[in-house]
Amino acid sequence: MRSTGRWCAAATVLAASGAWGQTPPAAETQVAEARAPVGLPAALTAQPGGLTADRVAARAVRTSLSVRAAQASTEAAEAGRTEAVVAMIPQISLTARYTRLSPITPPVLSFGSAASSSPPFCVDTNGGIMLGSRNAGGAVTCPAGSGPIPSAAPSTPSAGFSFPVILDNILLNATVSVPLSDIPFRLARVYEAAGLTVEARRLDELSSRSAAATEARVAFYEYMRAQGQLAVAQQALETAQQHQQDLRRFVEAGTVARVELLRVDAQVAESERIVLSAREGQSLAEAQLRQRMHVGEAEPLTLGESLDGELRMPGSARELIERAVAARPELLSLDRQSRALSANVSAARAGVYPSISGQFSVDYANPNSRFVPQTQEFNATWSATIQAQWSPTGAFSANAAANRLSAQRAALVAQLAQLREGTEIEVRSVWIAAQTSNAAIESARRQLVSAEESYRVRRERFQAGSAVSSDLTDAELDLLRARLALVNANVDLREALARLRRAVGEREPD
Repeated sequence: MRSTGRWCAAATVLAASGAWGQTPPAAETQVAEARAPVGLPAALTAQPGGLTADRVAARAVRTSLSVRAAQASTEAAEAGRTEAVVAMIPQISLTARYTRLSPITPPVLSFGSAASSSPPFCVDTNGGIMLGSRNAGGAVTCPAGSGPIPSAAPSTPSAGFSFPVILDNILLNATVSVPLSDIPFRLARVYEAAGLTVEARRLDELSSRSAAATEARVAFYEYMRAQGQLAVAQQALETAQQHQQDLRRFVEAGTVARVELLRVDAQVAESERIVLSAREGQSLAEAQLRQRMHVGEAEPLTLGESLDGELRMPGSARELIERAVAARPELLSLDRQSRALSANVSAARAGVYPSISGQFSVDYANPNSRFVPQTQEFNATWSATIQAQWSPTGAFSANAAANRLSAQRAALVAQLAQLREGTEIEVRSVWIAAQTSNAAIESARRQLVSAEESYRVRRERFQAGSAVSSDLTDAELDLLRARLALVNANVDLREALARLRRAVGEREPD
């Protein structure tokens, strides 16, 4: 019962093994001496042209949906910067317009009779000519002693005058508008903010690439861990079956009680269950890896990287923290966003003051309204305008917008400080995990050497009849644990190094 319980505990250890990620081996030195006595399962042997962590990460980055979304955000930010540039260029507006007017009868402008338009001359009794005057009715009033000159013909009324009505109107207009005060005080700040936003989005894209690569490395080593656990479980099953065969011969010979065989039968059944569980875990890990790489089930997955290579260990925690604070894309992105908000605050405050704009316009029209009376021909005219405009309501609104942006910037600065503190803890914790895992590898190797030798000695003694079955079962369990520990220790180190790579802000190659 004690051995069966220990086998159940081993199954729990196998099922609870977690995920990881890593950087590829930097060198494979000082490994040959360790490989001979404590080699990893053959299923983890690297194959030429197989998958490596770097290859998986590169493919995952190329096909990542989150990276595509980040790239789209960068393109949107670049378009926003282009809009800011165009806003500073003098705005040119071209208009071509045709208008058909409804016909009307224009009023006639009358200026009285034709006679009323002649000078009011008078003649005195001596025949002298003098100038008189006309009253409101048009009659001539002469000075005393004189009278109006007789007219040879009666006066006729004037035909009057009316303006022409032109029904077809054509206008060609070109206008240039320049926001004289907005360019230096508002639009330049908007352009600065747009440029900083582009930088922030590019840094977000780098962060997405790093996250996708790290997750892909995690999935790759998850697959390797599952492969190793399955191989170790199969080795444990083979060992238990050998034990079962040896014990069955002893039972048939009558040298061992049948109850011992029943215990080993239970051990074999538990080993078969462990193999089944490991196979299911391997299937799940394979599905996760394929999803990260976006490959179909028809494409084979062969390992091109081994777990027994020596890895380059990182420097001190303080050095890594300094690197992370200086290079982590998330931190740099928040810094750019904070600076962009500062520029937007300046742009918003410019709306508190009057804005000055200039405009130059040219009209080429038929008829041109500035020519009186109108004629049915094209004439060109121009106008130049300088305008100062200010709105009290707009000023209050601009001030409120500036205050809102200032508050958002303060929140972003606090978020940046919080992320910087979190980055320091993250780097330190992952660095500690890497150091611990590196030490665990050597410990696991020594445990495996001891477990293999203990199993060999106990099996020989059991076959010679000088050891009981439970002793051999304990040795088999120790061997299973040692093999699992070696696989997990190597994987845990790579997990820590992969997370450390992302924590310090190391860039993924394009």
